[in-house]
Amino acid sequence: MKLPSLRLSVLAGALAATTALNGAVAVAGTVLGSTPPALAQAGPSGGQHGGGKRFGEMLAKLGLNDAQKAQIKGIMKSARDQNQNVTDPEQRRANFRAAFAKVEGVLTPAQRDHLKQLRAQMKRDHPPS
Repeated sequence: MKLPSLRLSVLAGALAATTALNGAVAVAGTVLGSTPPALAQAGPSGGQHGGGKRFGEMLAKLGLNDAQKAQIKGIMKSARDQNQNVTDPEQRRANFRAAFAKVEGVLTPAQRDHLKQLRAQMKRDHPPS
């Protein structure tokens, strides 16, 4: 592989990962009631990609109570605000990973176990390409 095509591959991968994380945040907002319905139903141009949609579906299956929804909504808003002017894809991913770790901290042990099972199922059903 030539160097220019390698750079393009790396950039394309970084863009895809960033877009998926942005989709996850949008879906999390949808599940928690903070994303406008138009964005929640949007296709690829609206930020809803496979990974983000599945993350939102997983959150919806956890049976979050109102207090948890409010906490997670605040965590995700903070992550979006933090990434508002961040252009480095690695930094954006790191910020969202930190937010997702905080989200896990809001869950009960049973919900964390359920999320772990849902993630394992997702990995089996949707292996990386």
